[in-house]
Amino acid sequence: MQRDDEPTNPTVSLEQRMLEAERRAREIAENAQEEAEAAREEAVRAREEAERAHRLETLARERLQVLVEAGVAMAASLETRSVLAAATGAAARRVCDYSVAFVVDREGRVEAAVGAHHDPARFGMVERMANAHLPEPEDPDSIVAEVLKTGEAALIPNLSLEQMERMMAPGEQLELARSLGLASVIAVPLAARGRTVGVLVLVRDDPSTPFAEEDLSLAGMLAARAGLAVDNARLYAEREYVAETLRRSLLPPELPAIDGLEIAARYLPAAEGTQVGGDFYDVFEAAPERWVAVIGDVVGKGAEAAAMMGLARYTIRTAAMSEGRPSAILETLNQAVLKQTDDERFCTACCVRLRPSGSETRATVSSGGHPLPLVLRADGSTVVVGSPGTIVGVFEDPVLVDRAVDLGLGDTLVLYTDGVTDERRDADEFGETRLHEALSELTGAGAQRIADGVVDAVVGFRTGQPKDDIAILAIKVVG
Repeated sequence: MQRDDEPTNPTVSLEQRMLEAERRAREIAENAQEEAEAAREEAVRAREEAERAHRLETLARERLQVLVEAGVAMAASLETRSVLAAATGAAARRVCDYSVAFVVDREGRVEAAVGAHHDPARFGMVERMANAHLPEPEDPDSIVAEVLKTGEAALIPNLSLEQMERMMAPGEQLELARSLGLASVIAVPLAARGRTVGVLVLVRDDPSTPFAEEDLSLAGMLAARAGLAVDNARLYAEREYVAETLRRSLLPPELPAIDGLEIAARYLPAAEGTQVGGDFYDVFEAAPERWVAVIGDVVGKGAEAAAMMGLARYTIRTAAMSEGRPSAILETLNQAVLKQTDDERFCTACCVRLRPSGSETRATVSSGGHPLPLVLRADGSTVVVGSPGTIVGVFEDPVLVDRAVDLGLGDTLVLYTDGVTDERRDADEFGETRLHEALSELTGAGAQRIADGVVDAVVGFRTGQPKDDIAILAIKVVG
């Protein structure tokens, strides 16, 4: 037994130290290897995260591009079919292989379909397939009918052959679907202002690239924009129809036939669509052998102008039954406007009494603040007839004067609104001089050609959007 004071074995101590050093070296190496592996794993995770972020950024950019592209195209039109073509076209170019938009009528039944394919040569096939048999609301196998019924989007990632055959009508529709391919489907409602106006369907033809939930989200955003655009287009169409119906009701449906006279009119509104202009004209028989022609311009546009036009036209017709002088007719109109309007609305009007007699006609003219009519003589000369008068609906005691002019065979009396002379080309105005020149160039023409020729001259002169409505009334003595 070794005593405590005996010296230690240097050999054993060295071996122990070497073993300890080796153990520590192994631990360091193992720790370094673990740290390196952790670093590699972290690098892989970072790379995967970066790739995922890049994919998400690319996907978001592509989605935004789809929405921007569709939005710009849809905003360019207020016609329903054009709006749907823009939506399906954007989807087919960037999201799916082809797309179909179905629109419904007010009863909720599908009335039409518009389609697009990423291959322009197949556009026709898509629309033929969709319109070969429009979905019925009661069809239990129609994804369109399901979406219309529930108002919820539907996704079929992998559509089986059996599902496709049940979904399509036998015959042409099924054959076209087979030719186009129908592997994965998304259907989303086109909704706006609390009602569904249709369904947007997106289709992929390759089973290896099915739609996913993220595609459903994009389809929903595209459909939301398309639904609002469709509803806006429909509202615009309805307002346009109402405006056109109102406009037509305020103008004579046809001009009367008067022995010895040829009468024609031309009306060109400055505001197309939903805005009712303020120009009006009329020709009617006030008494045997006595006719009245009138042209006028109401201040403003829209419903208020339409109401004033109606008041003016029917007041003039009523007054002409008892008043023989044009100035007296305009005086009656002046009082009616003052009494029946509570704002500052007024109008201008030119009233003409016509007394045809064989190859001559006597015209008695009175103007209430309106441009004075012109006479295009048979020899090509032009002359202004009548005297200026007071605007109608402004003063209690207007100045209204009657002036008579005799029209011979071939002469034409031309009444017009200030939209003719006020039209501009940049800073230059069409003016009365050009009107006289335009009429002289129409010497010998019929009444309709004269009315059309004046409008053509004004339209050819102007640049940009029209400044005002244009109305022309031409009365030619033909004997």
